[in-house]
Amino acid sequence: MKKIILIAIALLPMLSMGQGKGSKKISITDSLNYNEEFYVMKKTPDVKHGQYFKQTKKGIAFEKGFYKNGKRDGKWTIKMQGNSRVYSTGSYAAGKKIGQWSYYYDGLIDQVYDHSANKVITSKREKGKLDYIGGKTLLHIFIEETLVYNESAKKRGIKGKVYLSFNVNEDEEIYNVVITKGVHDLLDVEAMRVIRLIPAHWILPLKGGESAKGTFVWEINFGSR
Repeated sequence: MKKIILIAIALLPMLSMGQGKGSKKISITDSLNYNEEFYVMKKTPDVKHGQYFKQTKKGIAFEKGFYKNGKRDGKWTIKMQGNSRVYSTGSYAAGKKIGQWSYYYDGLIDQVYDHSANKVITSKREKGKLDYIGGKTLLHIFIEETLVYNESAKKRGIKGKVYLSFNVNEDEEIYNVVITKGVHDLLDVEAMRVIRLIPAHWILPLKGGESAKGTFVWEINFGSR
């Protein structure tokens, strides 16, 4: 009985963040039909404070965690919106990622990155190869959200995978983008545009104790399985 009481006492602060007398529950459905549920303080109705869920109508949570004074705080679990697989797990403090985060790809851990120490703990990339904070999945998410599939190409049934290679310099700038295997100009040009827009969160390989230039190979899929 004592153990049960102690557990209940330990959980009270967490529950009070989202369900205190001074809080209000908000539910919103966005354009993609994902439901957001979160709490705000009645005195500051535009500031999230407490439990947060982003989920499908069937209740599959894609983002789950806590807010504190409008910023992410505490442990979070984030899933891919295209399926229910976990993408990342870790903790925030005042809206910033802290400590070790696990990033998944195809259901398996692709990378563990320590955001407090700014270093890779484990990664599927080979040692001495260019890597990216958040691993393959974060790159996939950015590309999917940024890619524009040309309507003319789509109507004409032009589809396939564009294969590219590119380099990253010491300033994390992408250069020397090359199509190693293209599909059609309408798709190849768009693939190159998106690659050049990838945010600078690269982890450069080390050579002789100093950062070295890195080469990356990627494929971008246009409507092909």
